[in-house]
Amino acid sequence: MKSLFRSFFTVSFYTFLSRVLGFIRDILIARYLGSTVIADAFFVAFRIPNFFRRVLAEGAYSAALIPVFSGVVLNPKDEREASDFVENTTSMLLFATVVLTILFFFGMPYIIQVLAPGFTDNKEAYELAVHFGKIIFPYIIFISLAAHFASINNVHERFAAGAFAPAILNISFILSLFFLTPFVTTAGHALSYGVLIGGVLQFLYLYRAVLNFYRPRIRIPVLNEKLKKFFKLFLPGVVGSGVIQLNIVIGTIIASFLPVGAISHIYYADRLNQLPLAIFGIALGIVLLPSLSKAIKQSDQETTNNIQNRSIEFSLLISLPSAIGLFILAEPIIYILFERGAFVKEDTFYTAKVLSYFALGLPAYIIIKVLVSCFFAREDTKTPLYISIVSVITNVVLSLLLIGSMREMGIAVATAISAWVNALLLYLFLAIRNHMKFDDLLVRNSIKILLSSSLLFVGIYVLNGLFFTNISGNSVLLNSALLLLMIFLAIIIYFGLVIMLKVLSVNQLREYLKK
Repeated sequence: MKSLFRSFFTVSFYTFLSRVLGFIRDILIARYLGSTVIADAFFVAFRIPNFFRRVLAEGAYSAALIPVFSGVVLNPKDEREASDFVENTTSMLLFATVVLTILFFFGMPYIIQVLAPGFTDNKEAYELAVHFGKIIFPYIIFISLAAHFASINNVHERFAAGAFAPAILNISFILSLFFLTPFVTTAGHALSYGVLIGGVLQFLYLYRAVLNFYRPRIRIPVLNEKLKKFFKLFLPGVVGSGVIQLNIVIGTIIASFLPVGAISHIYYADRLNQLPLAIFGIALGIVLLPSLSKAIKQSDQETTNNIQNRSIEFSLLISLPSAIGLFILAEPIIYILFERGAFVKEDTFYTAKVLSYFALGLPAYIIIKVLVSCFFAREDTKTPLYISIVSVITNVVLSLLLIGSMREMGIAVATAISAWVNALLLYLFLAIRNHMKFDDLLVRNSIKILLSSSLLFVGIYVLNGLFFTNISGNSVLLNSALLLLMIFLAIIIYFGLVIMLKVLSVNQLREYLKK
């Protein structure tokens, strides 16, 4: 377990670094674009490759590759088997993404009509989205190969390179805004080129990392038993592991019928909501899958149960206070980060409301990452697929019911509820199959974490009333200092309660901080 959590903190650190750069990127995007037609068009165009990136890097691809490749690495038939598997999958992925890119490039006008049907009444938004989409989509080739090489490194328990790679994309975004904007038509064009450049740089960085183990050559793919097994896991896993992102895509489709700015409000709120999800949920899923796969393949039931229970416990420990903080502090966070330039007071109001409702589902999003890994480690990608279909249907129905009275906030509420439905069904299927049983330690600590979180809710609510009564009258520096102070006090309060209730000991907390 020590090596598992050491790897987790490695991934979390680099993910945190990437997200800090991501905040700088979003602050700049909000300043340059705000919630304008150009912003909505760019976010729609970026949604397609970003969906592929998240599913490949954080979901279906690694979920299919890692269990199969772990078996090859642990029990190789010969010295070349692992290298052959890497070359075969690399070549297959390259050819598939090139064909996909060509099809999407020429079919982009139709893709945008599907992804943002509301844009058909707004010619400017539609034409911009099509143009941005054609610039961005070749990014799929490079990010797919980058995700592939990251998964290979993860099997060899080298997590740092894959965790740092998203930071490269954020750096490319930032530099493109500064250096390309003066030479292109709009900042949206600069961002589109920044996506493509970032993808190329991510690919080169991770290709260099994988050279520590293999030197993959491009060849004609051979559909052998290993590749067939990979596809058997991958195809249903695309939907199963990408359900959160799929729900966001559906939200974008529905939001395209709302007034200009709704898509941008969802984007900015989702970016903030993704911070704890990425640092803890996605990082935990990335590290958990190889460890669980190996324990299950070695029939080590005790280790398997321990990893699953401690992972859920850790998810609750982190996700509940994160959700409470985002729910209560949504408005000051959005105001401090974004309200300047083209991002106006009305944008702050709507984005903050969307963020608050997204936060209600945050614990479910993180728990889903753990529970899905429990299926994927057992080479079962079909069950999460069926469950995700139920979740997506729930999301669509609720979004359509709520959008009339709540605008984009209704989409956020629907996404949160569908996430909890997804998490509950995943757990029930694992429990019915005797693949998961909560141990006494998890039950006791969960009750203590809920108690600590409830007291934290009261504390943050009171502090918010004290600190931000006159937020618009304060300077940006003072508001930022107050927000950081509040976060610091919230951490002290929460971990003080957690230690008092003996969920964590002082020594364990010190060990986590040391890692």
